Amino acid sequence: MSAAMNDFAQRLEPVGRILQLPDWHVWGSSAIDGPDGKVHLFTSRWPTESGFRGWSTHSEIMHSVADSAEGPFEVVDVPLRGRGGRHWDAAMVHNPTIHEFDGRYYLFHIGNLDGRPFTQQIGAAVSDDLYGPWMRLDEPLLGPGMYRAWDWLMATNPAIVRHPNGQFWLYYKSWDLKDLKRKMGLAISDHVLGPYEKHPENPIVDYSPEGKQVEDAYVWVQDGLFYMLMADDNEGVVRKHGGALITSEDGIHWSEPVLGYETTDVYFPGEPVRRFERPQVLIRDGRPAYLYLAMQSDANASSAVLRVSDRAI
Repeated sequence: MSAAMNDFAQRLEPVGRILQLPDWHVWGSSAIDGPDGKVHLFTSRWPTESGFRGWSTHSEIMHSVADSAEGPFEVVDVPLRGRGGRHWDAAMVHNPTIHEFDGRYYLFHIGNLDGRPFTQQIGAAVSDDLYGPWMRLDEPLLGPGMYRAWDWLMATNPAIVRHPNGQFWLYYKSWDLKDLKRKMGLAISDHVLGPYEKHPENPIVDYSPEGKQVEDAYVWVQDGLFYMLMADDNEGVVRKHGGALITSEDGIHWSEPVLGYETTDVYFPGEPVRRFERPQVLIRDGRPAYLYLAMQSDANASSAVLRVSDRAI
């Protein structure tokens, strides 16, 4: 285990809550530095009147900008909403993660057809400019596996990385109905927009033998090593409602988990929030600079931002 991995969580410094929008739940901000010198966030939101589980029926993706990664952020547009009709993303779009490859921007997300939470598939929108317009794909990039496969229920929570060999590796979550545990899979393509082929060793991250599970992976490659940061779920692979961090030399076989980030009460004591989810990392010069997290609360969910200290990995 690298020393950098071992103390990642201790390098996190809380900045504050961002995007606290009246009448909206805000969830999972993905950040990128723009050519205009601003930081651009792509974030899920849905009306609070629809309830917390309204994400599966009403979620849309908003775009906000700031002069600093720490905010304050101003909402400038809503590039993606549910398309209606019989599209694969008719009801909603959710869980954005923004990336730039070869001068174009790719906004990966999930969607579903009819609002049922366990019918998600993974898709993407493409643009030459962070302000759009965005070209949406007619078909999903990745969907459920064959019936009775471990991932036959859904494919969700996309995490994309360019492998050192030039391929695009798309990590995803599914919920295995055989043991009711969330597990991580991997699909690989020679092109960012596919077609993607699922890896034969899937699921590649599976804590079900210990009766535990994780979700919401974010993956990056640094100095030839793969890092995966995940939300630790109710059972506590490392720390219940905190984060788990693992590394890999090949992106397939992973280390034992260590603490990725602490729980909400450590960074934001006294705040009326319950837990973190959906970690997304702002990478600068090949290294993590900021961590954005969704913060669940009874009133309305918001995003939070934590700074990675100067000792950043």
